[in-house]
Amino acid sequence: MTTIDFKPLANTTVIVVAAVYALLLPMALFAGIYGIFLAAMIALSLWRYSYSVLRHVARGWNHFPPPDADSMNPFSEFAVVFHYVFFGSLTVLLVTTPFIGAPARVLGLGAVAVVFPASAAVMGMTNSLSAALNPASVWTIARELGADYAKLVGVCVLLVSLGAMSGLLWQVSWMLGVAGEIFACWTMLALFLAIGSVLRAHRHQFDLLEGADDADQRAERERHQQWQKTADLAYASVRSGLPAQAYRTIKELIERECGSLEIYQWTFNAMLAWDEPKHAAMLG
Repeated sequence: MTTIDFKPLANTTVIVVAAVYALLLPMALFAGIYGIFLAAMIALSLWRYSYSVLRHVARGWNHFPPPDADSMNPFSEFAVVFHYVFFGSLTVLLVTTPFIGAPARVLGLGAVAVVFPASAAVMGMTNSLSAALNPASVWTIARELGADYAKLVGVCVLLVSLGAMSGLLWQVSWMLGVAGEIFACWTMLALFLAIGSVLRAHRHQFDLLEGADDADQRAERERHQQWQKTADLAYASVRSGLPAQAYRTIKELIERECGSLEIYQWTFNAMLAWDEPKHAAMLG
């Protein structure tokens, strides 16, 4: 039985980021005409970060960074912005258009609620707008998640509803209104965190998901990648008839790692893969 971990919804980074966005958005509107552009850039950053947290959680990251300055670039990651605007505009259209009948309104909102989580999952993990809007891709995600997808749709509807109702707090007091804005931003990010958590629980069913990847494991993988680059450089020297230079390169790598047993074992195994095992024997 698949166990879904919804602990990422309480991620401290996301809560702090939600509070910052909630405070910056209304503050930007006090800057006059320039505030409109500033608010638009902040909104773009929030939308992009939403898909970013989905991707981080789905890949199993326990710690992930807050949004950077590039997330406010109006010309970067246009695909995720269009995806968010498409579904957001469609939802607003269905809710506010007066000539749409109640049955059609409910049916349309239900269709958006069913399609969006799977479409956002594809968008967040592939960054491909065509794939995210492809009915076949959406159906594949929903089918693979099975009963958990129905639960996910319910959680997403609940979060969106709570976020929408939080705006009513402004009618009570401005302090509750600010708290409501923070809560609304959190529910938006929590929506994408929930999608990422369900994908994570079904990671073995999707080739696009990595294994568990926290900060320590990422650092170790990056370190091994640097070792491999050095070993490849040494191997190129051997292939060029310069074994002395290759040994010097390997020696420098070992010295950089303080001659640990791990680096000796790793370099020995790497040199065993060269054309002639004698080089690994000389290291031994």
